[in-house]
Amino acid sequence: MPERTSRTPGKLSRRAGVILLGVLAGVAVIGGCSNSSTTPAPGSSAISGTTPVAVAPSDISGAPATSGHQGAPSQPQAQSPITPPETAAPQPITSVPADTAQQPVPNHPASGTTFAGEGLAIQQATDLQKSVDGGHQPWRLDRVQVAKSFVQGRFGWTSVQTSTDAPTVVFVTNQDGSKVALHLAQPATQGDHGIWVVETGVWS
Repeated sequence: MPERTSRTPGKLSRRAGVILLGVLAGVAVIGGCSNSSTTPAPGSSAISGTTPVAVAPSDISGAPATSGHQGAPSQPQAQSPITPPETAAPQPITSVPADTAQQPVPNHPASGTTFAGEGLAIQQATDLQKSVDGGHQPWRLDRVQVAKSFVQGRFGWTSVQTSTDAPTVVFVTNQDGSKVALHLAQPATQGDHGIWVVETGVWS
């Protein structure tokens, strides 16, 4: 009996040590499992069986950036060059040939057609003579100058040639070939100091 009693405390101490080691090992295993289960690895999800979803950051403007799963951004389409509308090429300006420039105007009156002159009344001619005597309009004393002034005012002729036949007749030819004969007179004063006026004309 004394020997059995002395062996019992030794067995109990060994059993207690084994149990204590088992408890410590269990606590360590539980602690490791809890750490691995509560702290998810970076980039992984805590819920098993799920796939982590990457969230794309939004750009500066606030609009969410497109994810790579939505496809590459569309490339800008090349625009076709704009072709200007076809315009007709300007036609070169040709000058009138010299041989046709001297031909008569199509609306040229028939030869021998007469037309009225300046139509000054006697009093008007007298007043005009006094004005010229006072130094105004000295060209009135030259019958050729009076003829040129008349065709410019009546027909718009600016480039003419003149010739005289009788003392009171002046022939005027325009650059287009039109020709008239003007009959002039001195209604107020005769001689070198008398004015000239166109009384009548005729187409040649």
